[in-house]
Amino acid sequence: MSSYTFDVPVHFHDLGMHLDDDQRAVHLRELACEIWAGGTEAQRAGVQQFYGELADAAAEDGASYAGVCLMATEDDRVSTASLVARSETLEPAADPEAVIETLEEVLSLDPAADVHRTETEQGPAVVAFSGVEWTPVPERPALPLVRVDVYLPLPEISELLVFSLTTPSLPDLPQYVALLSELTDTVEVLTDDPVPLPVQRPAERAPLF
Repeated sequence: MSSYTFDVPVHFHDLGMHLDDDQRAVHLRELACEIWAGGTEAQRAGVQQFYGELADAAAEDGASYAGVCLMATEDDRVSTASLVARSETLEPAADPEAVIETLEEVLSLDPAADVHRTETEQGPAVVAFSGVEWTPVPERPALPLVRVDVYLPLPEISELLVFSLTTPSLPDLPQYVALLSELTDTVEVLTDDPVPLPVQRPAERAPLF
């Protein structure tokens, strides 16, 4: 059996991609109560619904992992981001350099995207920065977001691993990019072992800054 694993940044809460729909609903309810322990029932219900929508969208996209970050910063702001991991099938024995060149060419067709090649512990990757807007409620203004996608070919198992981080917390983007870089360097290809869940380290969550 072939697969991959990676270390999830300590700052992210798992949305339960490995659970079925009923189990995930229970998990997200518990997560909402953990995050909004001092909040109202309405706040917890709203958070659960929002996280449920994120999880449903990630599941539809075939994600192997989805998580959210929510924490206070030293200057009394709330910093938040979402993280999704998924993979796509590559042609057997695909050349990583050819995959990287094609990705750079295709992603650069979007004039709003800032595309770069980078090196990781698993080899070359492509990083794409783009701006998007999200409208949670139709009558409210759209929320500007920054999305960072990392495309990492894994030719040993003929897969293209994609990490997508999205955040409205623009001042914190450099820190999130650093976390995404660290995460990418923890990717490990597994060719003999059963498929594991992504590893979250350590057990205790730590402040982002």
